[in-house]
Amino acid sequence: MRKRLMGILVVSAIVAGACGSSTTSAPTTTTSTTSAPTTTTTALESPSSGTSGAPIPAALDLTGTTYEAALAQKQGGKITLGEWQYPDTVNPYYAMYETDIEASDSMFSNLVDVTPDLKYVPDLATSVPTLANGGVVLKGGGMDVTWKLKPNMQWSDSSPINCDDIKATWMWVLNKDNSGLAEGTVGWQDVTGVDGGGGNTCVMHFDKIYEGYLTLVSPLLPARYLTVIPVKTAKTKLYPMDNLVKGVYSGPYVPSSVTPHASITLKPNPYWQTISGHAPWLSSVVWKYYGDVNTMIDGFTNGEYDLGQDLDNTNDPALASIPAAQRVVHDSSTYEQLTFNNASFATKFGSDAGPIISAIKLATDRQAITKLPLVGNVSVTDNFVSPQAWYYKAIGGVNGIGGTAAADPTTAYTILSNAGWTRGPDGYLAKDGKTLQLNYCTTTRQFRVDTLNLMAAQMKQIGIKVNVSAKLDSAVFAYWTAPGADTTCNLRHGNFDVAEFSYVSRFDPLGGYRIYHSTQIPTQTLPDGENLSRIKISALDSAYDTIAGSADFTTVAQAMYSIQNLYGSDQNTYQLPLYFRQDIWLVSPKLHNFTGNQTSSGAEWNIGDWWVG
Repeated sequence: MRKRLMGILVVSAIVAGACGSSTTSAPTTTTSTTSAPTTTTTALESPSSGTSGAPIPAALDLTGTTYEAALAQKQGGKITLGEWQYPDTVNPYYAMYETDIEASDSMFSNLVDVTPDLKYVPDLATSVPTLANGGVVLKGGGMDVTWKLKPNMQWSDSSPINCDDIKATWMWVLNKDNSGLAEGTVGWQDVTGVDGGGGNTCVMHFDKIYEGYLTLVSPLLPARYLTVIPVKTAKTKLYPMDNLVKGVYSGPYVPSSVTPHASITLKPNPYWQTISGHAPWLSSVVWKYYGDVNTMIDGFTNGEYDLGQDLDNTNDPALASIPAAQRVVHDSSTYEQLTFNNASFATKFGSDAGPIISAIKLATDRQAITKLPLVGNVSVTDNFVSPQAWYYKAIGGVNGIGGTAAADPTTAYTILSNAGWTRGPDGYLAKDGKTLQLNYCTTTRQFRVDTLNLMAAQMKQIGIKVNVSAKLDSAVFAYWTAPGADTTCNLRHGNFDVAEFSYVSRFDPLGGYRIYHSTQIPTQTLPDGENLSRIKISALDSAYDTIAGSADFTTVAQAMYSIQNLYGSDQNTYQLPLYFRQDIWLVSPKLHNFTGNQTSSGAEWNIGDWWVG
C-alpha cells in the first residue's frame, strides 16, 4: 500500500495509513470545480477575546525567512536519494503521492516557494505580490495579480520563461479534456485572463478575490511543451514515466535515464543558472527505490544512499540503531485527530449529542496515547494549525482541549450523569432503555488500532461502550460512488460516530474551508465534500467566508484567530486534536544545505543548493 499526498483541492488533506509507511493520504478530489464564496462583510469574534493569545501583529511577516544557503565549498559529486515507493508521475498537477512531489521538486520551479520556517520567497518571480506592495489590486469583486518574472530565464530546452507560460498553464488546467487533476480547478476557474505575452510582467485577472493566489501556479509549466501533447492524454503522455527525458523542466536537475520501479537518474539543468544565478552544485542525483520502508532503512545502514525519506515517528523503533546525528527530525504539518460525526450523534442522541461529545473529549487521555510504543516520540497538540504558520494563535479552551491538560473522567461522568444517563448492571450508561454505545472507526495501521483500543478502555471508565472497527483505506476513504462506499466506516457517507485519521494542516489558511464550512458536507450532489463531521456553525462559516473573499492577509489572520478561538471553545464538537507527527530524514554527514520542509514542498524544495563534501 502506498503513501498518499496531502491536498484535497486547496484544503487540508485527509491522511490515511499505509502498510509499512509513514503518513498516507486519502484519495484526493480530482474533478471538483467548487469555488469558495467572496463574502467579505462578516462580523468576527475579536481575535483576542475568549481565550489567551497574542494580538494580531501590526505588520504580518509573510516573507522574512531566516533560510540562507551556505555557498558550496565543493562543486560536483553524486548523491543517492532513498525512497521506498516509486512515483506514478512527476507532474505535480497529477501528483497523488508524496514520492511524486519529491521527484518533481527536483525538476520544476514555482513562482514562489515556501521555506521550512513557513515564509513565502520568490523563485521564478522577483517578489511576492501583495496588496501592501501593490502586486495585488482589487477590481470590483475581483482582483489583478501582477507577477514580475526574473529576466532572461530559460527552460531546459533553452526556450524562454515568460508570461505566455502562465497563460498556457492556466488554459491547460481548465481544458475540458484535462482529467485527474489532484487539486481540481479551484482558483484557476476564477482567472479570466493573463496579460504579458512574451514579457516578464504578467497580470492575472481574477473575477473573484481568491486568497490562495500565491501558490496557485505551482509549478509553472512550459507553453511550448504543453502544445505538443493532446490534453486528453496528458496524464500519461506529458512527462511520461517511461520517457522522462523528453520532458521540459525548470528545476535544477533533469532526468537523464530511468529504470522503471528501480531508479531515476538526474543531471544538472544547464539553464537553471538563468533562474538561480548559479549552476546546480551536484553533478548527479540518483533516486533509488526500495519498495519497502524497512528495506530502505537497512539500505541507509549499509551505506547505499545519502538521504532517506518518507519516514515519521511511527518508524522510530526501526531507526533506533541509526546515530541521532544522522537523523533530521522536524515537527510535521500532519496531525492525528478524532473527527466526531455530528449528524450521527444528533440522530442517536438528540440534544444529548453535545454533552456526550464534551464528555468524550474530557475522558480521552491524550497524554497516554502519545506514550503508546507504536505512536512514537510526539507531544499532545491543542490546535490544528502548525505553530510556525504566520496565522497561528496559541489557544486555551475547555472540554479536553487547552493546555494539553490531563484527562478528567470524573467531570466527564458528571456531565453524562447530569444529562440523565445512569449506569446499568453491565457498567455502561443507559437512558430511556438505550445504551450509550458508539462506533469508533479507523484504518488498519496498528498504531491507530492500538490508539482506539486504548480509547475504548478510557471510555468504559465513564460508562460509554465503544466498538472499534479497523477498515482498509479503500473503505474508509472511498469516494461517494465507489463500490462499497456505503459500508461501515466510510467517511463521506458518514457511516461512523468517531473516526481517527490524519489531516495535513495546509500553509494556505483557506485550507480548512472544505473541511469545516457547512456548504461542504458530502451529499449525493456534492460527493467530494470534505466536511466529514457534518458541522454547521455560523461563526465558523463566516470566518472562512471572510478568508475566501479577502486578499488582505491581516484580515485573513484575524479570521484565522477567530477560528482558532472557536476550535478551543466548547463549540468545537467536531474534532479533537491528538498530536502533530514528526517528519524524519536519514542524512549522510557529507550532504550540506539540507533543511527538510514540513509543507507540500517537501525535502527537495532547495535541492539546487545541496552540495557534498
